Amino acid sequence: MNDFDDEPYDDGYGEEEGDQLVAEDWPTVSTPVPVWVMLAGLSAKAFLMYAFLAEHINSRIQNPKKRIACPKQKAIAVVLELKDDRQVAAYRKELEALGAIRTEKYRYAGGMRQGYKYFVRYNPPTGYQGQLRLRDFYNAHPEFKAAAKWEGRTEAAKKTAAATIPAQGKPAPAPAPKPAPAREARKKAAEVPLAPEVLRVLEAFRPELREAMRETAHTDAPKTLVTAVTKALRERTAEQLVLRVLRRWTTHGYAEKFETGRLERPVGAAVAMVRHGECPDLSCEDGKLLAGGEACVLCIERGKNYKADYKADREAKKAAAATPATRLLCPGCEQNRGTEGALCPLCVGGFESDIAGAAERAAEDVARMENPPAEWADAKERVLAEAEQARERVRREGADLLGQLLAAQFAARSAATDIHRLRLATLDADSDRPQEPTSEPEAAPEVPSMPVMYGAEPAPCSGLRWDGSPCGRTTEAEDGLCGVCRGAQMAQHEDLAAAR
Repeated sequence: MNDFDDEPYDDGYGEEEGDQLVAEDWPTVSTPVPVWVMLAGLSAKAFLMYAFLAEHINSRIQNPKKRIACPKQKAIAVVLELKDDRQVAAYRKELEALGAIRTEKYRYAGGMRQGYKYFVRYNPPTGYQGQLRLRDFYNAHPEFKAAAKWEGRTEAAKKTAAATIPAQGKPAPAPAPKPAPAREARKKAAEVPLAPEVLRVLEAFRPELREAMRETAHTDAPKTLVTAVTKALRERTAEQLVLRVLRRWTTHGYAEKFETGRLERPVGAAVAMVRHGECPDLSCEDGKLLAGGEACVLCIERGKNYKADYKADREAKKAAAATPATRLLCPGCEQNRGTEGALCPLCVGGFESDIAGAAERAAEDVARMENPPAEWADAKERVLAEAEQARERVRREGADLLGQLLAAQFAARSAATDIHRLRLATLDADSDRPQEPTSEPEAAPEVPSMPVMYGAEPAPCSGLRWDGSPCGRTTEAEDGLCGVCRGAQMAQHEDLAAAR
């Protein structure tokens, strides 16, 4: 309805031809939207939100305090075509600033969820200075008055409208019956009489849990819970199920979750409180047998297995967390020297020095022999050649750099040990004669050059790792060091010599 009558219709619709509004049908379902809200300059989505909220109000309600709409925020977002329901807050604040609605927050589902009550206002608030009627709009826009042509303003317009709309006077066809909403279906399902045993178990649940189920499922006896109780009654009596429900509310942590607002699915929690536990023994009731109250052996074993699995999983996670740090350590000296898990230069230099030292010792042994074998005439080159052959052989087999150096070191030491044993076997009596003293004493070398003797019984390496723990490798050297520890020791001597 409106009161705009400044420009009644004439036969020619005025001098200026404008858009004509011709009704093709009368609305069977409509939403009352006040004119002042329409003319208040709201955004399109805010106006649509007001119309959606107004549609939730019963037209027969006269008390403004009871004109409450409580649609879900997600439902409003769907009507406004918003991707995120949190965007509804902007349009809610726009309507609140205008005074078209008033909102109140409330909690439901046991305080775990939050909603809004929308109090829809149809009359403008006190002191409203905006346009209240259609006449105010055209008074503010006189340029539109000549083109304002509305159906139903005069008798001629009514006749024209009646001629244009031939089906105007006929009653509207009766709408097709609509199916019952989901809430009505749930109410009808809840009205089905239940067995006394089922009702007794349902009444055993805590009042706050039943209230939370009514908030989320609109009933404290949902079909899923009734089915679970009915199945459980085949194995237990109603008294036993009541005790189970009361006990599990506390022992299974549902009370704590409810108090802290972490119980997201009240119906699911109720079903879990009714069902039989994980124990395969049907006579077991949460770890105790019904017959005599003894502890269930299967539950004890399951507990042990759970602890063992938990410990194994924790150790696996700890090992997985330590794996990245372990991969950064040098496999030779087991220290992080910035090589990203590859063999560090100090270890490589230690291996190479050990191989070269073995070749030098073999050459010295051959030089001390009076009649050296012909095949050992060039002992140094032979030891180096055997070391290189061993390195190449394991490289073709897929060994990494550490494996290649270990193979070369072992081959060089074996060759040096062979020539040393040969020299000891060919010693004669002349070799025991005392040597004439030299005029000047020899300077002590910074790096020990004593030949490493092999052939002793295998024993643990006497060296230490970077963290002070025992090396753990096995060696046959008489000095008690493995090749890795000896190489690290030589590298440290070289570092000290360079620092001096």
